[in-house]
Amino acid sequence: MGLDKWLKPEEADKKPKSKTPAPSKAKKIGSKNKLAEAPEKSKIKLTKYSLTCPNSKCKYQKIIMKKQLTEMDKICPRCKKEMKIK
Repeated sequence: MGLDKWLKPEEADKKPKSKTPAPSKAKKIGSKNKLAEAPEKSKIKLTKYSLTCPNSKCKYQKIIMKKQLTEMDKICPRCKKEMKIK
């Protein structure tokens, strides 16, 4: 067994590099693709929730923009009671 198995020939290392288009041409192509993709994407519908704590001593309030509220969102971080949703 020789070292030929482990050593690569120099010819394999010297591969010609592929040419990339000029930056100005790439921007033009990219802008056309972005315009075509924009109408296809549907907009994410977010709902605005205003949460207030029912505890009169706490009076904690927060506003969240989400699709759906989770159970962790409904709990007040100060007093650990469930908050009212408006």
